[in-house]
Amino acid sequence: MTSSSAPTRILTLAAAESLRANHRLSPWADGAYAELVAKVADPTFPCTFGTVALRKGDLLMAFVETDDAEALRQGVYNRFVEYTDRMRPLDRVTASLHPLALFLPAPGGVRTITEYFAFGWSLLQWLHERDPEPWPARVPRDPDDPAWSYCFGGIPLFVNFKTPAHHQRRSRRMDGAYLLLIQTRDGFDVVAGDTPQGRRARGLIRQKLAAYDPIAPYPELAHFGTAENREWKQYFLPDDNVPVAGRCPFTNQRVESRE
Repeated sequence: MTSSSAPTRILTLAAAESLRANHRLSPWADGAYAELVAKVADPTFPCTFGTVALRKGDLLMAFVETDDAEALRQGVYNRFVEYTDRMRPLDRVTASLHPLALFLPAPGGVRTITEYFAFGWSLLQWLHERDPEPWPARVPRDPDDPAWSYCFGGIPLFVNFKTPAHHQRRSRRMDGAYLLLIQTRDGFDVVAGDTPQGRRARGLIRQKLAAYDPIAPYPELAHFGTAENREWKQYFLPDDNVPVAGRCPFTNQRVESRE
């Protein structure tokens, strides 16, 4: 794998299915796509929002298929720009219900949970330093703030990392790819916020998570904005219940916008 042989833009679910039917996805992209769809379509899969997005055809897909480090970063950057441009005109709930599954090949020399953690956060840092938009003034700059979230293109995002190194935590495992599952996070406050409906939704997810993974739910899982919450700790979960790092490796280097 030396250059991209997968589609280079974001695909709707229907477009991805059409490419598969016409054998226009590479074997790697086809396998990664099929693995994720099978996982999310499983009724026991914990993330009900992902299951609903798949059922309604709202799950978006993108592949960055290269073993060249610079080309990989640039490909991810292009998809982040495309995704945030696509989400920006939508209302916050609609946007949050259109997650992006961004598939990357397993990076060379990366094998362990710690190595995947470092690679993933270094990628988010690289993107941040080239972000075309300023950091939103309403979002804290310090990851140790309970209200912090990663931002790109002026939009707060939640990034869920899934890796081949996860085994006990099945909900965070992908056999054939390093997956970034990205959602705009503002809509979470409506569909899963601190309301009776939101608490029921979160409770159902946590209940299914406890049944799906052969390990207890990660104790650092919390609710956004509460005093104990550290959002960055929920982006990349360890394969056990021992934190990968005591401090977020992300450093904010952007000027704030005037909102």
